Amino acid sequence: MNRTLPDHDSSNEKHHPISKYLFPYRHLIYFILFFIAVYALVRVAGIVIYREDINMDEVPKLLFNGLRTDLSGLGYILALPVLLTFLASSLPYGIGKIFLFAEKTYLLITGTLIFFLEMCTIPFMEEYATRPNRLFLEYMIYPAELAKLLINGHLAAVITVFCLMSIFVLFFFRALKKITLKHVPFNLISVMIFVVLGTITFISARSSFEHRPFNLAKAIFSSNQIVNTLTANSGYMLATSVKSMMSEKASTYKPLTQEEIIKEIQTDTGFDYTPATAENPTLNRLIPTNTGARKNIVIILEESLGAQFVGYLGGSGLTPNLDRIYDEGYGFTNMFATGVRSVRGIEAVTSGFPPTVNTSTVKREKTQKNFFNLASVLKNEGYHNSFIYGGESHFDNMRSFFLGNGYTKIIDINNYDNPMFTGSWGVSDEDLFNKALETFDEMHRQQQPFYSLVFTSSNHDPYEIKESFSHNVRNRETAIKYADYALGKFYDEVKTKPYFNDTIFLVIADHDARAWGSELVPVNHFHIPAVLFGAGIEHKTESHVVSQIDIPKTLMSLAGIEADVPTVGYDLTQLPDGFEGRALLQFYQNFCYLKDDGSAVMILPDQKVVSAKYDFSTQTLTPTTENNSLEKKALAYAHLGELSYEHGFFLIENKQSRK
Repeated sequence: MNRTLPDHDSSNEKHHPISKYLFPYRHLIYFILFFIAVYALVRVAGIVIYREDINMDEVPKLLFNGLRTDLSGLGYILALPVLLTFLASSLPYGIGKIFLFAEKTYLLITGTLIFFLEMCTIPFMEEYATRPNRLFLEYMIYPAELAKLLINGHLAAVITVFCLMSIFVLFFFRALKKITLKHVPFNLISVMIFVVLGTITFISARSSFEHRPFNLAKAIFSSNQIVNTLTANSGYMLATSVKSMMSEKASTYKPLTQEEIIKEIQTDTGFDYTPATAENPTLNRLIPTNTGARKNIVIILEESLGAQFVGYLGGSGLTPNLDRIYDEGYGFTNMFATGVRSVRGIEAVTSGFPPTVNTSTVKREKTQKNFFNLASVLKNEGYHNSFIYGGESHFDNMRSFFLGNGYTKIIDINNYDNPMFTGSWGVSDEDLFNKALETFDEMHRQQQPFYSLVFTSSNHDPYEIKESFSHNVRNRETAIKYADYALGKFYDEVKTKPYFNDTIFLVIADHDARAWGSELVPVNHFHIPAVLFGAGIEHKTESHVVSQIDIPKTLMSLAGIEADVPTVGYDLTQLPDGFEGRALLQFYQNFCYLKDDGSAVMILPDQKVVSAKYDFSTQTLTPTTENNSLEKKALAYAHLGELSYEHGFFLIENKQSRK
């Protein structure tokens, strides 16, 4: 006997065979279209409200990148509903109803959250100049204070959002109630439809056929913070913030008070802390050694190039061109990286920021705007600032960080015409250096002082380089030889340029190729090359143990820039009498404070501290008895980075405005 089950839509039998199988997914199409419209309306509203603060020529790209962000976010959100719809429509009626109920509940929760965040966007931007992010969540921890803030200061916004949310929930709930169970046969066609829709959802979420999936940093393209903020949507931005928060770990180092940390640092460095305030206790005055004409600055950040490969530093001799630069320039033979990731090297070399147990400031939320670095200082001095890279600049949030912090031009893989070679990590180092020279030549023609961070990538796993050089040999050694070859070509050519003697060049590695070993901190794998040349720099060798955090002040000093800076790195051109070199090393959760004489203190989680002696010749660490005075100094430096981040010591605009 034939009998129609309750809520079973027998009208499906009238549909085209394919449309019959697609019909159960129809409500998801409506969901996508509705929320794309919501995202677009909020984005357009923002454009109208902030029209005087944005360049209208950037609006088309803003809208396009915004749509891409929306589709990516919705792709992640709808992955589960696609699966639940398939199960609900294919399984027996009783089980199908359970899956349908679960899907409706999920859509109600996610849809309400999306709409709520978008309705909060404009009021939140008015107050904080950004979409709902980590700060939005942090306020939720304090409901009483939040309620007072909203009622006393934003009552009109609260009422408006409440009314809009009430209307939305009412109509959205009614719309969800109309979704009924539409059963289709479980067969090859239903499975193929599910696979196709699942694939479309996956592609939408990934939103890229490139080496890496889409992320919010890839959507950001402007030096205007408002444009970049509007390009995102609030759900995506909040999800990115949550991901960042989840990756951060509370320090379990042996505690010190803020007063103890600052006193220890100020006593150890002995800088002129006259500019320091209670809000910014590390602010110190830099008086440059160069009192003549100001110089351009170029940093060549070499990917994964440890001292172990550099002949001049006692390594395996894979870098004859870098050795040649050492022979002619101002070289540092005991430079140490602060970490084992590129972003850690970037924050140290460009900002002088000490390492932390958490992710680099390049990727953290509070540092995406007004964060002290070379570009932020030099921009105020009239410099043109650029980041030149052969790969995808959105990787590790570099594009967003640089655009928000003083860099006026970002050059990445999308800006190369007919490169000679392109690998997984971008164009070859030769292409990179050719683009750098082209950029410098243009700045010179315009009589424009410039600063540029040039980041190489050829020496990166999987070590893809042009066949004419590699001869089908793909390994680290060949890649290092090629990176050195490209550097040598650049060195020879740039010396012929009219701006060579007006420019300070620095070649420095971001980190070693691989930090490994049995030690709590593999100190030998933090040893990296660093050498200065150009601008009349004479051959000189500095053998003190020094750190990447010393680079910003050193470069500004050589360029003739006087400034008040929050970094506690040294100006290596004018070290104090009796200077005892030191380096700060962060190996995941373990921190090491290393001195000239090999004294080392390792600060470990769970309040553990280990003293040791590092033998520079054998590159080994040997445990020693406790050194209480050095231990406290090491603890101060271990805590300094996170303290600086949490209290905004490096947020220059805020600090300057309070003077």
